[in-house]
Amino acid sequence: MIKFFRNIRQKLLREKKLGNYLLYAVGEIILVVIGILIALQINDWSEHQKELELEGEYYCRLAEDVVLDMEQMSNLLSLAEDRLNASNDAVRLLLSEEVKKVDAGNLISLSIRSIYSDFQPNNSAYEDLKSGANLNIIRDKSVIQALNRYFNRVEELKSIIMVNGKYAVDISFSHTDNFANGYNQASIINGRFSVGLDEDLNRAFPIDDEELLSNEMKSRLLGEALEYVSVNTRQVELYGKLLNEISELEDLLSKKCSLEEL
Repeated sequence: MIKFFRNIRQKLLREKKLGNYLLYAVGEIILVVIGILIALQINDWSEHQKELELEGEYYCRLAEDVVLDMEQMSNLLSLAEDRLNASNDAVRLLLSEEVKKVDAGNLISLSIRSIYSDFQPNNSAYEDLKSGANLNIIRDKSVIQALNRYFNRVEELKSIIMVNGKYAVDISFSHTDNFANGYNQASIINGRFSVGLDEDLNRAFPIDDEELLSNEMKSRLLGEALEYVSVNTRQVELYGKLLNEISELEDLLSKKCSLEEL
């Protein structure tokens, strides 16, 4: 093609058609410019398509992270509901006239099991998105706002959850004799000590599963069980709020992911 255009130019010069030669040269320049512009547009289109593809990948990765958050939060909420049920059962038991230490220790232990669990949101895609210039890839800025709001809300509610959990744990740790309240007996029979203690050590603690709580200890545990009801009620409420936050974000990101895949 280049040889073809060169031959035309040389022919015009030989025939001394200078005017035609100049017109041809200008036309050739225009064609070159148009070719360059077309190439640039194709390159821009290609880069734009790559950005759209990357944006879609981020929507789907973010959605996958949020699904993992939902699974984690659903588990934490279920544990909180189990604790609330156990703490109500503990109050019901401790209102009885006679209360066995083992029964009280078992229900109190269930009332605070995993109460200090910490929710850790999956934010690998979000952190990757924030690095470099990747954040600009997301064209819908409402998505960025939703993500920022979500992670800020998580930190806000997590701090309250952890404070409440620590309050319950501190109540439990305030006891200096865990045989008097039945904690150790319950743990030796069907708790951690039943697994962690060597068999000879387990036998060294003969347990009377009919032994009753003292009236003083029963009164103390009743007050503490009521506190556990209060704490677990709050935990269920807070985990429920977090689950709603996660659900809303998951709905938004899943729709974005589905649209990009079409």
